[in-house]
Amino acid sequence: MDSSRLIEIDEFYSRILSNRRKVFIYLPPSYRANEQKRYPVLYMHDGQHAFFADHKGDSWDVHLTVDRLVAEGRMQEIIVVAISHIEDARIAEYMHANPDGHNLFNTANQGEMYEQFLVEEVKPYIDQEYRTLPGKEHTALMGSSAGGLVSYNIGFRQSDTFGMIGALCPFVVSVNPDTMEDRWLSHIYTEKKDIKIWMDVGDAEGFTVMEKHVRQVVDTLVRTGYEPGNDLMYYYAVGSGHAQKDWAARVHAPLLYFFGDIGTPVHAELHGSHVVGILGPTQRFNAVVHYDSGFVMTDLNARYEVADPRILEVTVDGTLIPKRSGKTRVIYHHDQLTAHAEITVIPYLSETATVTLVVKVPENTPPTERLYAGIELPIIDAGQYGGTFKVPRDMAFEFRISRGLGKHETDRYGHEVPYRKFRVTDGLELHYEVENWIDLATERVEER
Repeated sequence: MDSSRLIEIDEFYSRILSNRRKVFIYLPPSYRANEQKRYPVLYMHDGQHAFFADHKGDSWDVHLTVDRLVAEGRMQEIIVVAISHIEDARIAEYMHANPDGHNLFNTANQGEMYEQFLVEEVKPYIDQEYRTLPGKEHTALMGSSAGGLVSYNIGFRQSDTFGMIGALCPFVVSVNPDTMEDRWLSHIYTEKKDIKIWMDVGDAEGFTVMEKHVRQVVDTLVRTGYEPGNDLMYYYAVGSGHAQKDWAARVHAPLLYFFGDIGTPVHAELHGSHVVGILGPTQRFNAVVHYDSGFVMTDLNARYEVADPRILEVTVDGTLIPKRSGKTRVIYHHDQLTAHAEITVIPYLSETATVTLVVKVPENTPPTERLYAGIELPIIDAGQYGGTFKVPRDMAFEFRISRGLGKHETDRYGHEVPYRKFRVTDGLELHYEVENWIDLATERVEER
């Protein structure tokens, strides 16, 4: 990309927040050539990862995706404004007032002030300095994790400013993995606003962001009056964890939804557990539809055909209602597309499954009480961490073994290792071995 199209403001000062941060601005291909044209704007949180990788994570490469979709004629040209977070203030700025009054992160929530910073300082500056289309119908706000949560909050609180909201893996609940206590971090809005919403969550995020919580927010949106496939798009992302690489892999979908043409459905898949208990956790299908543009979404208003309705019923949102023990086939229909699954109904299925996980670490491992391998692991013995855990059934994890943020495993030569993955099944036993460690903050490999 022409470097003149990516502008960096090194110290954007906020009077409201009394701090400075980097802001990156992507200009579309025709910006310099057509001085009369104005453009929609996408505002993004965690802006240092929108176009670049650093020691805290990979890049979304939003500029590359936008350039590609524009070149393919699938979306209009846009301006992207990527607002960096300030590391020590990120959680504080991305959290609005806690609905239960809890201070879970030992910080004063400043979400309302960050919201004011965007609306009163950032957007007016961009609208003044660049040829924007300033109306809400041309203005989107997007982020992931805590950035997804703050997008959701600001979207409902500032719906006259932002007409499109992208909340990827919104961090709406903090789960205590030891007690499984749910601690909600956000008010859930029940008033219909004139906004388009993209919301998603990965199926391999473990305890970081759990689908049941995001789905609860989505179900509330539907009850509030949002229409799936119209002003609400939801995607339960298959094989996706909680990392920049995962958001980069699907950022094209909200971009197409907000600024382009999602295209024509070409393929359907039906994901979910093949066993459901008459007594036990609620199970849902994840009916995923792929489009010729690359767009993808979960169908929340689907048509299901059950071969033996005496055994099972499936509602339009994919909820399985078991009636009696047995086996039956379910066919999902979307336009001319179909997908099917064989389902076994049993009398009882437990909420949790037992997993044993043990990690062996090298001798050079600095002293630490816990490791993270999808699940927090206590020390067992010298050079070994792990234990046996009760985990929600069918939960999936994608991770690198780490000693904390930015301190993760490598191979013996200091090279990145592939992400590890597992899906919970009862009695699962996993044994891992770490070859070496790297501290990404210093980019120093800890020699064996």
